[in-house]
Amino acid sequence: MVSVNGYFDGNTCIALDTSHFHPNQRLIITALDEDFEDKKQNAEKQIAFEALHGVFGTMTHAEAEDIRNNRVNFKERF
Repeated sequence: MVSVNGYFDGNTCIALDTSHFHPNQRLIITALDEDFEDKKQNAEKQIAFEALHGVFGTMTHAEAEDIRNNRVNFKERF
């Protein structure tokens, strides 16, 4: 049994190394759980998150607690 890497281009399974195949040879094709589109989307989300993080900056836990403890609701101002 031989294992070769490959990919699915949307219509056809493409083997990256075809030296092990013979005409009319039977194959077992296994699709791995890895999804290339998910990796691309995750990378794009990570870039967007980092850009958003850069806009808002970071707060320490103490700063966040200070804001929560000292904020005044709009109705309480009047």
